[in-house]
Amino acid sequence: MRHPSDGRLQQRRGTSGTSGTNAGMVNRQAPLIESISPACEAYALGSDGSCPGAGSPVPCAPAMSAAIPTTPGPVPAPAPGGRYSRQAIFAPLGAEGQARLESSRVLIVGCGALGSRSAELLARAGVGLLRLVDRDVVELSNLHRSGFDEADARAGTPKAEALARRLGLANSTVILEPRVQEFAPATALDLCQGIDLVLDGLDNVPTRFLLNDASLRLGLPWIYCGVVGETGHAQLFLPGAGPCLRCILPHLSAAGELPTCDTAGVLGPAVSAIASFQAAMALRCLAGGRDAALALAGLQVRLGVWSPAAAISRTVQDPECPACAGGSLEFLAGGSLEDATVLCGRSAVQVRPASGPASLDLPSLAARLRPLGSVEEGRFLLRFDPGGHRMTIFADGRAIIEGTTDPTRARALHARYVGS
Repeated sequence: MRHPSDGRLQQRRGTSGTSGTNAGMVNRQAPLIESISPACEAYALGSDGSCPGAGSPVPCAPAMSAAIPTTPGPVPAPAPGGRYSRQAIFAPLGAEGQARLESSRVLIVGCGALGSRSAELLARAGVGLLRLVDRDVVELSNLHRSGFDEADARAGTPKAEALARRLGLANSTVILEPRVQEFAPATALDLCQGIDLVLDGLDNVPTRFLLNDASLRLGLPWIYCGVVGETGHAQLFLPGAGPCLRCILPHLSAAGELPTCDTAGVLGPAVSAIASFQAAMALRCLAGGRDAALALAGLQVRLGVWSPAAAISRTVQDPECPACAGGSLEFLAGGSLEDATVLCGRSAVQVRPASGPASLDLPSLAARLRPLGSVEEGRFLLRFDPGGHRMTIFADGRAIIEGTTDPTRARALHARYVGS
């Protein structure tokens, strides 16, 4: 894939050390937390309601080239009636911006409701490569707010695989890399390699903190997106130019403290609306380079669709942030992530091996389990039901145990049938 030679979004960092210092930071405003829903498609980042506007970059932004990447010679005008002709004649994008989209590489972490909606918009817009990462399979309860269909739910197809198939039908020119795996401390940096921008489609806060750590380590921009009930939020985080996620949410909330998609629900139109904002931010950043990203850094979009409302507010860096100011990347180090996670909206627990990601021989495991219960083999996983708790076992050693929300019980079943 061809990459623009300058004006890139990233401020690249070494693989050791962290990004961001407290030099030149603006003073922190009043606390910016309003409401958080940590176990749904996202949580709601808060704001004090002020909106200074999208003027000059925040003072801590490092000096950088204002050059806009170009291709050799003039870029030809889009052909009338061509695939991207209608968006390329949009003046702020233009033919040059379209060419940059086609050479861009985007990682989407979480391919459920938000991730599938944003991914489809980027694929149809012609983004050159989409790396699709998700740990889960399609279920019937996903269908009211995502791009999957009943066949995907009946088959229990991995979301990354189902999404790649759908996007390939929409645009065969896009390179699609489905990864049926978890975004975890052991895999995060590798999954981010060679990527220009990350889109967040996650369903829990600890993994977002991990994504924030990886962003700071690599100098890689990412766009948060979240929705619960009728309300959605979106925000670009650009290392070295504005706040990081933990400037706004320094610590994890206590379990059960805040509403989730299980307790507050989630509307499909809210998902589609805020995913459209996330995708638009991504297109602007990819087409315009770092200067375009600087114009968006620190701005948070909030939308309500049932009682129509919209707001844009500016968030600022916290000079006492444990991550970008203090350099603590504890989630990337792996010490703060649980090995068992209750999944949002489901009576199920995901368990990961205590020893880290594995490389299971699924056919051999299926042969061992077959005398103990029913077994279904798939390309990326196998399903095993010993009676009472259906298990979906992945090649990396993870398993989703259905019929329980007790992590201790789930760990015991994983150890019994998969091993620790």
